[in-house]
Amino acid sequence: MRMNHGIAANAEIFKLAPGDMDHVFRRSGLAGNSLSPFCYNAEQAAVNNPSEGFRTLAENVSFSKISKRLLEPDIKILFHSGGSAAVDEQYYAFLSSEDSSVLAQFTNSQGEFVNLYFADRETYLQWWANIYSTEGTEQYAQLFADQEDMETLVCSLHCIDIYRRAYMESMLDYRTMVDTAISTQDYVQILKKTLASADLRWILPSLFELTPGLKKASISLKPEHLKKIEECGLAKSKDPSMLTMDQLAITMGTEFLMTWMGSVGWQASALINGEERTLSQGFLAATAFANHLFSFYTEDGSIYLFSHQPSSRVELLKTLQEWLNGLHQANPNILPEQTVPSAKQAKFCGQCGEEIHRGDKFCASCGTRV
Repeated sequence: MRMNHGIAANAEIFKLAPGDMDHVFRRSGLAGNSLSPFCYNAEQAAVNNPSEGFRTLAENVSFSKISKRLLEPDIKILFHSGGSAAVDEQYYAFLSSEDSSVLAQFTNSQGEFVNLYFADRETYLQWWANIYSTEGTEQYAQLFADQEDMETLVCSLHCIDIYRRAYMESMLDYRTMVDTAISTQDYVQILKKTLASADLRWILPSLFELTPGLKKASISLKPEHLKKIEECGLAKSKDPSMLTMDQLAITMGTEFLMTWMGSVGWQASALINGEERTLSQGFLAATAFANHLFSFYTEDGSIYLFSHQPSSRVELLKTLQEWLNGLHQANPNILPEQTVPSAKQAKFCGQCGEEIHRGDKFCASCGTRV
């Protein structure tokens, strides 16, 4: 699942050198905001010449929109992909209140910024889903009925990894049967070791390593969490000191053992009252049978809940479209799309009340930036 920028047939692609960002500031006249990963360096701008890629961008009719997303985005989404055999990669997607276009930005091996500009969210999501999701199957079994706490998810994914581990050990020992029994003490100890390993070959550490900000979640395992995985059909126990992986853990363990394509985690944020705040976090693990989408919610900033939605690509696209629309609604700095002023509506300076004409960057009366 290595990122292939060339498949973005419906996107405009611009490659910029690191020093070009200062020229984007100068050419656009934007001051930038704290949500952007870039800041203006006047000294470097004075000595660095823009690259040919910048000249191409500067001549493009979408230059102002792309600059707005790079330097003063209303929503920033940090993606981190990897897991299984996929390449570890991080990149951004930037959105603005101006319209529904999306700018995705990657850093290549030469340190250059590769910018993909999509005219609308639907086109962007279709491209994104073609990279990170599979066709999947309809009516995949729902694991969890409703929102659950993070500890339940940790134990559930650990059951999947435990079966994968047992399967591999049986092969190494030339055993025809897979021993799915494990002591409760070993289950907990291996879980701690797994989380500390940050090993992206396993689904549980991939969840925390790839989902930006999720490591802040406070995990406190209790006996009731082991009880929940029994209720889900992932494990069973006749003896409190022993756990045996049940049929669901075996089925999903085989699914992730044989067909796990890799994962991607993300964190969407916006400026609220001048501070960067998290709006949403998610994690997607794709297999040949389903796109396992996990959405995270927080209470009091530390207690995490999650929901799980296995889906086909068609179902996933619908969910992601609703998610992106929801991000705009959750951001108080962005008006709902149907209420964004049109070109025919008059705009007025918030400082003196003078009418602002289309294309003005400053109020002609008081000089306030608009």
